[in-house]
Amino acid sequence: MSGGGMTRYNAKDRVKAAFRRTFADRVPSYPILGAYTVNLTGGSLRDYFTKARPLAEGQLAALDAYEPDVLVVMRDLLAEAEALGSEVRVPDRGFPFIVRHVLAEEPEKLARLSPPDVRNAGRFPEYWEACRIVAGQAGDVPVGSILVGPWTIAANVRGVENLLRDTRRRPAFVRDLLELTARVALDAGMAAREVGVGVSYSEPAASCSLISPAIYREFVQPVHQRLVTALREKKIAVTLHVCGYLDPILDEVLDTGIAALSIDSATSLETAVNVNRGRAVLIGNVSVSAFETGTPADVEAEVRRAVDIAAGNGAFILASACEIPPTARRENVAHFARYAKEYGRYENLGIRAENKGE
Repeated sequence: MSGGGMTRYNAKDRVKAAFRRTFADRVPSYPILGAYTVNLTGGSLRDYFTKARPLAEGQLAALDAYEPDVLVVMRDLLAEAEALGSEVRVPDRGFPFIVRHVLAEEPEKLARLSPPDVRNAGRFPEYWEACRIVAGQAGDVPVGSILVGPWTIAANVRGVENLLRDTRRRPAFVRDLLELTARVALDAGMAAREVGVGVSYSEPAASCSLISPAIYREFVQPVHQRLVTALREKKIAVTLHVCGYLDPILDEVLDTGIAALSIDSATSLETAVNVNRGRAVLIGNVSVSAFETGTPADVEAEVRRAVDIAAGNGAFILASACEIPPTARRENVAHFARYAKEYGRYENLGIRAENKGE
């Protein structure tokens, strides 16, 4: 049925079509929204980062306001390290931050660390409860978690500069640390599945904006492969989001076996499409600056750019390049939600939509 015809698609249909490398009625799309949602609920940032109900209400408010094809339960990226012993402060107005890395001064303490119970440690119970609430009320919209990848957990317990020096001075220590943090990441992925949400890892410390391609290949890629394989054996697909510049290691990242890769605007979407060769669904990469300091026209230009480059391959979901901050202009977020649905229609792009039964 050309252009969708009488066939009606919902959010789940669109996302499934992307993963099947086929076409529904339009490119599935969503803004990555975390603490931005306090603008919709009037809640406090501290409550958003520490309590289940405000976190869930923010995502459900975004569902009502923007009708996205995917919801991600986005909090901060410090809960895993906090559960391992890093000291985290949650201010009344602002994002959580680390005040003490548990292994910063005494790396030998690694031998005394063990994987925490991510179902019950620290702020995790509130997070899982928020995931349950959102998954239970999102209807046909797929819901994903935002967990932290093993390399970033390692950076959050050792400190980024220490960890980078360790790759030269004590590589065996780095590998031992990654064994621990990969176990934490795996346990969190299993817990996410148990509460009914998809598994997505954020690895902001793993891009070439911070590490060399050699560090990724030697230390990070092997642990990513093991993590993805362990979850895939349990029939759990993995989405990976990496902030920053990925072009030099795109092939290696895609070779880990991930089902989807969410890329930042620093990474070339055109290069990603060419390197990907259909291995994973690509997600992204509308510049966050368009939402923060741009105009609706800037948002439109970013949507057109991304759709024109990647939509024809089918395995593409249009999204913001990274989390949209609370300071983003609300009119830009709303315009993205509207315009993505309009411009992303496959019939406008000369692409034939498939019947659901095909």
